[in-house]
Amino acid sequence: MIFEDIVFWQAVLAGAIRLATPVALAALGETIVERSGTINLGIDGIMIGGAFTAILVAGFAGWGVALLAAAGVGALFGLVIALAVLRGGANQIVVGIGVSLLAGGLATYGYQLWDGLGLSRAAVALVPVLDLPALGGIPVLGPVLSGQSLLTWATLVLVIVAAPLLRRSRPGLILKAVGDEPAAVAQRGIDVVRVRSVALMIGGGLAGLGGAAITVGYLGAYTDGLVAGRGYVALAVVIIGRWTPSGAIAGALIFAVFDSLALQAQGGRAPLPVEAYMALPYLVTLAVLVVTARGTVAPRALGAPYRPER
Repeated sequence: MIFEDIVFWQAVLAGAIRLATPVALAALGETIVERSGTINLGIDGIMIGGAFTAILVAGFAGWGVALLAAAGVGALFGLVIALAVLRGGANQIVVGIGVSLLAGGLATYGYQLWDGLGLSRAAVALVPVLDLPALGGIPVLGPVLSGQSLLTWATLVLVIVAAPLLRRSRPGLILKAVGDEPAAVAQRGIDVVRVRSVALMIGGGLAGLGGAAITVGYLGAYTDGLVAGRGYVALAVVIIGRWTPSGAIAGALIFAVFDSLALQAQGGRAPLPVEAYMALPYLVTLAVLVVTARGTVAPRALGAPYRPER
């Protein structure tokens, strides 16, 4: 019985930390966006665009430039949403879905061109693994924590830094105020559109980085459908995490544990069909969302259109 094997669970947990990184990055970005009062439904397509951009750029410029390029592409899509919704007055749900379809379609088209040239077989340097001898010596948890990607540790640091910034710093308080009472904030001289535009660009950049975390973080390849709806999972994780950075990474870990379990169970010795394990992370995320959504307090102006006085 593989479930009684400690090595099996160590592999599951190590994989969960690795698989949580893309969702945590996207969820952290969406937390910032929704704190400002806007919803970015294009997050899944932006992750796809970031994943493809990263693998394409990494083939000739290395993983560092690839991460910057993926974040830049994500920020560009965030700017497009900001211009359409905040400047053009378009419906943010329709624009978000449109951006998701556009980004996914462009990635598919680019992939067909790329693969047609035979470049998909080019060697791609992944983000290096950071081995910490002090962590490797910890009983049971040592094999889980050692050997994680530099990007995974950077994500953890980012969440730790973002939490107090959003809660106590002046930019964080302004962001929250814009998401709760945009009209009152505007009367104090703060440009609500500018704040929300910056939030959308930061959120888009982190979503693009989340996509890159899949391709150059641990997979080293790109195929259509590899994001597998993780952008929508990130949207759910924001609610599960109650619009906080620490909640975002906790929600991402819940999804990733069952995602990793599904991958490890594909060895053929698990008592249930592989398809059941593949559906498990999404079912668990939905169940946790239903339970935790009760009593949550979203930003008061979340999703509401804002028209600055002229």
